[in-house]
Amino acid sequence: MDLQLNGHVALVQGASKGIGRGIAESLAAEGVQLLLTGRTESALQQTAREIAGRYGVRVEFCVADSAQLGSIPTVMERVREAFGRLDILVCNSGGPKPGEFDVLTPADWAAAAELLLTGPVELLKAGLPLLEKSPAPRMFIVTSSTTVEPAPGLTLSNVMRPGVVGLVKNLAQFYARMGLRVHSLAPGRVETDRLAAVFTAQAAKRGISKEAVAEQALASIPVGRFGKPADLGSLAAFLSSPQADYLTGQNWLVDGGFVKGL
Repeated sequence: MDLQLNGHVALVQGASKGIGRGIAESLAAEGVQLLLTGRTESALQQTAREIAGRYGVRVEFCVADSAQLGSIPTVMERVREAFGRLDILVCNSGGPKPGEFDVLTPADWAAAAELLLTGPVELLKAGLPLLEKSPAPRMFIVTSSTTVEPAPGLTLSNVMRPGVVGLVKNLAQFYARMGLRVHSLAPGRVETDRLAAVFTAQAAKRGISKEAVAEQALASIPVGRFGKPADLGSLAAFLSSPQADYLTGQNWLVDGGFVKGL
């Protein structure tokens, strides 16, 4: 299927590895040009080189930490300079600090709110002048299955990420007339460094091996495997296409059937 995305431009945060890279690769496979951000220049350079070589699209990068709001103007100026347009905005940050309620400080709560809520808001504000000129603007916020089912030991994620879904609903309605479609992508257990860190923390707390934690987690996924970054990437590519123009404001679970709620 031709998704009719050839020549579009996407800004993908946290794209040197994991889910961000999976989304970037799926978009590049459809002919989308990319501006990638991340914290490590060497990793970004390698990722940009590999994606450009594999898919034959232009790939630029900008070193920026998605947790630092002050980097947003620099990133958006880089998009303007490199491409002069923006069609797809992918907000993808690391997760907030893990921990139960009793160990979290006011600073932890404030940092989580800035990372997961204020960050996407400010990125969209900065990108709107370009998105408004796009024939099919899209915005994605990568969240988590904790948007619908709380996870043990992830208090900040359990509280803040459902707020992201509220933000998505609000933005989808407010900007629908200008053509902007907004979605949240909610991965379950996807093979990333973040998942490995969660398993390590759970293993230490429970006094068992990380491998045992992983085996138990795998047993809870009906399709019988952990997710891959490309599972989210293929969904983002489809939702960016004209075929998905009637879809907006949705929280898409990509979890292999893990969440049991209706």
